[in-house]
Amino acid sequence: MAGGKPRAVIVAIVLSVLVAAGALGGAAVLRWRATHPAAAPVTSGKPPASSGVGPSGCLREPCQVLGRATVGGTVVELVADAGGTSGRLRVGGPNSGSVIEATITEMGVTLAADSLQCLPGGPAACLIRGRHDGGIAGQVVVGRSDSWSALEQRYVSNAGYLALINLDGDVVPEILAAQHDCPTAVDCASRPVFAQVFALTGQVLGCTRNYPKLDKLPGAPGVPLTKAQLTPCR
Repeated sequence: MAGGKPRAVIVAIVLSVLVAAGALGGAAVLRWRATHPAAAPVTSGKPPASSGVGPSGCLREPCQVLGRATVGGTVVELVADAGGTSGRLRVGGPNSGSVIEATITEMGVTLAADSLQCLPGGPAACLIRGRHDGGIAGQVVVGRSDSWSALEQRYVSNAGYLALINLDGDVVPEILAAQHDCPTAVDCASRPVFAQVFALTGQVLGCTRNYPKLDKLPGAPGVPLTKAQLTPCR
């Protein structure tokens, strides 16, 4: 992995997060280039698990299951309240009381049918994402069996593509955020696009070269990258 850390160390760090992250709700929006100003930390008053959630998984009716996945034998569902303005990940199926709050809705994100993506691994990971300020914002939840926790960082793609990937087919998922190369933040939609890749720990693993537009990223729309395609982000 980039950054000089062996994969065993990265996996150990992620697992330590699972133990310590039960009360995590605050997060910092990661910057996508060193030339962009750092975002101030965003704190949240919401706990990762909602004790007031009823049998339906909702705080406010009517609600619906926007997405469902089975990861390593565990069923996870993204349940949204009316309007998709709040929601939570329910781990363990319809009868489970294990829920993790979707804190990205605090940023104004509205949850939709394409808001949930999960990948198996050690640990498995699920991305909760939605439209935000012309791009996409998301958060990651990781776990094994019925022990799942939200990770601290939120991720933002200003080019409108945010997804979990499996770099080089290893056992630990990564996060890919497509970004416009737009240091001045003026007319970014016409600027070239690159892919930025993060480890589950939040470490930046690298960036691709620039491409003319989003659908020209390698392998688009799935964007299956390899470490050989990444260089240090400028």
